[in-house]
Amino acid sequence: MSVTLPERRSARGASRYLWRSLLFLAALATLGALFQRPLTAAFLTNPYLNGTIAVAFLFGVSYTLKALVDTWRDVRVGDRVAEVALKARRREIPLKQADELLLNGRWRGVSEFIHKVYRVVSHGDASTTLPYLLDSLATRGDDQRALVRYLVGALVLLGLIGTFYGLLLTITGVREVIGGLATEKGVDTMTLIANFKDRLAAPLGGMGTSFSASLFGLLSALALGFLELQLFHAQNNYHAQLETLAVSELVPLWQPVVTVTASTETISPRHLAALLQSTTDRLERIAATIEYLANRGEGVTRVAEQVASLGERIESLRTTLQDVENDRTADLRHELRTIAHLLAQRPGWPQDPDHAPSA
Repeated sequence: MSVTLPERRSARGASRYLWRSLLFLAALATLGALFQRPLTAAFLTNPYLNGTIAVAFLFGVSYTLKALVDTWRDVRVGDRVAEVALKARRREIPLKQADELLLNGRWRGVSEFIHKVYRVVSHGDASTTLPYLLDSLATRGDDQRALVRYLVGALVLLGLIGTFYGLLLTITGVREVIGGLATEKGVDTMTLIANFKDRLAAPLGGMGTSFSASLFGLLSALALGFLELQLFHAQNNYHAQLETLAVSELVPLWQPVVTVTASTETISPRHLAALLQSTTDRLERIAATIEYLANRGEGVTRVAEQVASLGERIESLRTTLQDVENDRTADLRHELRTIAHLLAQRPGWPQDPDHAPSA
């Protein structure tokens, strides 16, 4: 299947968040290379704790990039589904073939959503159930980002743990230095200074542990928070695409507006009124969709065409309803005249000139 221009635009819109993340990581790696020596020295002050921070950060980065790539692929699949639905609504492919492609095709990440929309429309409660189905998309995105948000908080906490641990080492080292000064009163000055320098290594190492853990923890949390923000925007873009796909393409495809003519004898005016009310409700939902898409600047032209088409169909339904009512009134008058004619032919029955059949 060829890739259309709207699909390429949607794919570019989804991929920009992935490119932002990759460029941000490249800039972060460049800064790390420029400050390699001081960062390496700070890392070696406590390699175990700093290594734990680095492992958590790398895991969060890999998880976020994988989620961004999956979202980008799902957006492309959603574009292909929308193209199939649009071709079916334009009668370019048969409806049966489109249903087989949509329901039996292997649409990665979108197949489950398509089947749910089909079941909702088939049960006839799309107006009440579909909003809850669309709201569940945001909940699913929050669940996917929950691990990233936890890792951001965990990196901050690991930095704080390193800070307090380094402060404890510093306090212990200072206490030992002060205790050594009190017990070495008879030692000469040079030896005392040498011992003092050796004993200062412990509190200075504690300070290095404290500051290095805070540095790596906060920097990792900051970088991972930026990636989580890009994932949030990408998933929101994807969920908006699914909402547009369901409201503008799938529901009109599987729940088309019924058009009748004046020759239709099996549809009652009450049923036509129900169809008219259903069409009006759908028009109100599409009007709400237009307002939503207008705020996002996407898909306004396509939905406006659907609104114009629905307006024409509403006018056709109203005309048909009036024609059916006129036909039924004419039939009723004809039956009344026939009954009056039969009653007039009975012997002894007075003939009413108002109800006599016309010559």
